[in-house]
Amino acid sequence: MDEVVTDDRLPGWRARLIHDDSAHEPDGDALAPALLVARRGQPHLATGVYVPAHGVRIVAAFDRLGDRDRFERYLRIHHGTTSLTAVSTPGLDVLIFDTTDFRALVGMTVPADLTAERTEWQAWLDGDVYGVCVERHHTGVTTWDDNTTTAVSQWRVVEDVWGLFGHTSATDYARDLLRECAAG
Repeated sequence: MDEVVTDDRLPGWRARLIHDDSAHEPDGDALAPALLVARRGQPHLATGVYVPAHGVRIVAAFDRLGDRDRFERYLRIHHGTTSLTAVSTPGLDVLIFDTTDFRALVGMTVPADLTAERTEWQAWLDGDVYGVCVERHHTGVTTWDDNTTTAVSQWRVVEDVWGLFGHTSATDYARDLLRECAAG
């Protein structure tokens, strides 16, 4: 069931918060690199986030080392990693890390704070992903070919945004988008 966000100062406007049960993994080149490690299958780098120049070497090193502590040491020595964090479900681990090149790209200081990335990936793993659909209420009268009329009352979509991670963040975004759309 969708949740509805309203604002008493904006009659005739609403934002529906819709659970996205087919959400794609987090993306954006300002998000730290992430290695996805399935219980079965080959590990691979997430493609929607920053991909390190030596990504193939990083995946090969994980395969070869087979131990998270040794892999973290490898990243620190060969790629300038200052932080590595992990989120998990029973079938998938996501290892999120920084590299020297990534920090330079986004202007991040050391040690890297990957809290936001960790929260976003965990929300994706948990299925805590939403879309927001802002709608405006319209009423009127429709005149048909035979000159009969019908009163019409409907909600029309003004804007929608998908891929919002975490219920609280999505609800806050819905409120902000609702006000922005109503302001014109």
